[in-house]
Amino acid sequence: MFVPDADMGCLRQGDILRNIPFPLVSFSELQILGTFSGESVFTAASRTHRNDSSWLTGQVPVRMCSCTVISQCCDLEPRHNKIRMPAFVVARLQAIPESIRNNEAQLNSLRANKDPRTPGDPGFINLFHIESHERLKGQEWVVDFNQMVSIPSAEFPAILSKKTLQMNAPCRVKFKIKLAASLARLTDEERSMGLENPWAQ
Repeated sequence: MFVPDADMGCLRQGDILRNIPFPLVSFSELQILGTFSGESVFTAASRTHRNDSSWLTGQVPVRMCSCTVISQCCDLEPRHNKIRMPAFVVARLQAIPESIRNNEAQLNSLRANKDPRTPGDPGFINLFHIESHERLKGQEWVVDFNQMVSIPSAEFPAILSKKTLQMNAPCRVKFKIKLAASLARLTDEERSMGLENPWAQ
């Protein structure tokens, strides 16, 4: 699944990064920081990001975990030691859900990383299986396409030090196809409207 020697000079789709602070954006637990000016006047602590002064400073629960790079390779190509895109996206690695681990047929289906375009047996659409590896605690994982976070490109090139593994080309293409199927598959309603090619309307 992974190349023996990862290219540590760039980020690629499917790269595994370690020790990424992954936020839990829970509205009930979100705390906005600020200061009191006077006895009862609270002023939220604002900050400017990319010339946008509408940002606030808040606290959310975070979990340090391994993540997989989701953004497309061409968008991650560094120029003069910088990424042109303002941010890139990663998805969290998590343990295989217990309900799948305890079902041999489902576990085998997950491990197969089936082609989601296969009629009648697309496998797990929203999960991508990651084989066990000594750099991943020697256990299997899944990439959950519904658990993503955006990282400012200003973190490059420092984030390269967190790169742990790089997928080989066949696995990376499987990863791309499963990601696309997860995020861009049509609903039954859209298919019934004949929208497989909306540009042909």
